[in-house]
Amino acid sequence: MNFTLRTMTELDLPAVAEIEAGVFTDWYRIYRREPEPLSERTVEALRYAISLDPDGNLVAVADDGAMVGFILARTWGKVGWFGTFGVPTQFQGLGIGTALVNRAVDYLEQKADIIGLETMPESGANIGLYTKLGFVATYPTHILELPLIREAERFSNPRVEETVVWETLGSSGLRRTLREMREISDSILSGLDYSGEVEAIHAHGFGRTLLSRGAGDRLDGFAILRSTSIRRENISGRAYIHALAVRPGADGPAVLDDLLRQVWASCVSLGLARVAAGLSGRYQSALLLLLERGFRVMRAGIRMVRLPVSEEVFSASDAIHLSRWAG
Repeated sequence: MNFTLRTMTELDLPAVAEIEAGVFTDWYRIYRREPEPLSERTVEALRYAISLDPDGNLVAVADDGAMVGFILARTWGKVGWFGTFGVPTQFQGLGIGTALVNRAVDYLEQKADIIGLETMPESGANIGLYTKLGFVATYPTHILELPLIREAERFSNPRVEETVVWETLGSSGLRRTLREMREISDSILSGLDYSGEVEAIHAHGFGRTLLSRGAGDRLDGFAILRSTSIRRENISGRAYIHALAVRPGADGPAVLDDLLRQVWASCVSLGLARVAAGLSGRYQSALLLLLERGFRVMRAGIRMVRLPVSEEVFSASDAIHLSRWAG
């Protein structure tokens, strides 16, 4: 079958949502024995997902005009990753997935020094594909969940109005805070920059940015909380910590507790009962801190990076840094 690749547009988003739900419904039924179909992503969620790197998000289109695959790509400064991507079951094995990944990597190579992805341990075919394309496995991603009601006594100190500070910052305050966030993330992983993600999540109304300041009003940590579901008919009551980072050298446990209290207050104010997060196995000390604070490990993913890459990504770190390489 002949197909072409092109940049994803607004008009493509409903078809992308349909393909993604179909592909992952098949996967969940096979590997997790989930009987119910996966609900589609909302168009608003896809619009938010592609906003940061519009030229890196692609679709594959057959000669008859039918969409036969898609891939999402994103950069956080000099760190880039792709996912989610999908090809309908009936079109797999025709080279569509390989073409999409190669084109996305070509895009990411122009902007990023580190190119990564995350996949499920059960996805043997995907792991083989990525390995052939020059990717290697690094640390696993621990996918964590915190039941907010059970841990209410631990985190319920701050008032809600004390947590939503982003919207009250003036232009100079925003510039300063974004600069401080870049300093923190870059000190954890060279070139990492979450400032674009913060601007996107606020522009599309998908969450909040929570800040922890220490002596001299220095920013010691931040959390990007996605509080709006990305799927239709979602009744999970779950928010997601899209990223959280603590400045190296700060009092890590104290800053983490401050941010988690703000997460708790924000979620409760929105009627949410759980919060999820992703944590690379690179940060073992942070994992222990989260387990001590009531988080539970629900499952794991496999992180892969494209070679050549700095040895930094293969080294254990005592930093407190939560995020996932997944869309």
